[in-house]
Amino acid sequence: MIKVLKLLFIFILSLFLLTGCLSTDLAEQREKQSGKGDSIIIGIPVPREFAENNTGFLKGIQLAVEDINAQGVNNKKIKLEIVDDKGVFKDAVDIAQDFSENPRMTAVIGHWFSDIAIPVSSIYEKAGMLVVVPTVSNPELVDKDYRYIFQNIPSDKKVAEKMCRYAEDKGYKNMVIYYEDSSYGRNLADAFEEEAQGKGLEIVDRRSGLVGEIDFKRTYEKWNALNFDSVFLALNMPEGAHFIKQFRKLDADTAILSGDGLNVSNFIEVMGEDAEDVVIATIYNPNNKRAQLKEFKKRYKQKYSGEPDVWAIQGYDSLMLIARAIEQTDSCSPAVLASYLRDVKAMKLVSGNIAFNDLGEIQGREVYKKKVVNGGFVYID
Repeated sequence: MIKVLKLLFIFILSLFLLTGCLSTDLAEQREKQSGKGDSIIIGIPVPREFAENNTGFLKGIQLAVEDINAQGVNNKKIKLEIVDDKGVFKDAVDIAQDFSENPRMTAVIGHWFSDIAIPVSSIYEKAGMLVVVPTVSNPELVDKDYRYIFQNIPSDKKVAEKMCRYAEDKGYKNMVIYYEDSSYGRNLADAFEEEAQGKGLEIVDRRSGLVGEIDFKRTYEKWNALNFDSVFLALNMPEGAHFIKQFRKLDADTAILSGDGLNVSNFIEVMGEDAEDVVIATIYNPNNKRAQLKEFKKRYKQKYSGEPDVWAIQGYDSLMLIARAIEQTDSCSPAVLASYLRDVKAMKLVSGNIAFNDLGEIQGREVYKKKVVNGGFVYID
């Protein structure tokens, strides 16, 4: 038995060392082969059905490709590899490994969900792949001293600050937090609860995983006994839609605040009358007068006959910042591009003038609020 355990240990150790060597080899190969030929390959792992049905993300990506390739970047064209990870961890890992094993691929934009993007980022990091994540606000993404990972969206802490300030201004005192059991839900709930302590807001209860009408009703009765006056949601869709619909059956008036997980383009369409008065955090205000935003909205409307949402802009800007970095450095080396993005003081994009700190966390982005009023969104900043 001891002999078998020794052999097993040697096998695992050998596999670990081999994997490390392979990752090192891939990083070295990528530095030599990235951008070779007439195209720059960018991987887009995305839960395709969700993205297409709920957001303009892929439309924004495609518009960026058209704009970049109209002139090219350093005499090369952008080539996308859009792959459906279905929001499933195993599929995402397989895709990350496939992408990493292609030394000609320069960068990845994704993955969409924090429970996927955070763990698979280590695969890309070891393989020397530049990664821009436009949808994951959990700060755990960039707290590991990685070199190649960039978070192109304000953190949960900034969302929590903005929504707590709003709750304080509205005079709310006794709040309930309802969150999904994911890294996004837990982290945003933690950030909101921590921020609430300094704003005179008492979190009277914090719950997740309510199942069935009986469980929901009992919990609501408990909240009533605690004199709650508002709810903060750390949920994505469709979980957010389910909670609000159940809640509004019992309570038509109590204020509902949400992080950006409910900020999808078809929120009002899905929710109907139950969407009324819900306040949602967002990093996009369409009333902004920036020239870059105005031009983008014009181009988007011409191509798609509709208004862009925040995720269309996130897709567009994420690809644009990679292209700008390639253009400015005259390089497709992920190491060179990563160093440039950390050093650049301000890059003018549709979403504003942005930069990144040493951790790869975006700087210079605002968090706004929008409220459903009479069946439409009103921006209340």
